[in-house]
Amino acid sequence: MALTIELLDTKKHNRSLFSCGNDTLDDYIRKRASQDQKKKVAAVFVLINAPNTDIIAYYTLSAYTLDIKAVDETLAKGLPRYPLLPSTLLGRLAVDVPVKVKV
Repeated sequence: MALTIELLDTKKHNRSLFSCGNDTLDDYIRKRASQDQKKKVAAVFVLINAPNTDIIAYYTLSAYTLDIKAVDETLAKGLPRYPLLPSTLLGRLAVDVPVKVKV
């Protein structure tokens, strides 16, 4: 077994058991993540313990821009003077909470 981060593959990865305790994040990985990926709105990465395909955690990355005026001046001094700076947005991050069975 090995922890592996992979791009979400709906034919390979089991999303149905994922539960982090936040309905919005659970719903996203189960129902919306594949559509965002197909439409190239976000890249969805999943953590699995291979060869098991159950998702342990996931995160999304999207292209983003940042207004140069929003950056602290001391940091902005070393950056190109573009009005908008390219960046990457970490949109969602969730970790599965294993179900505890009482004995």
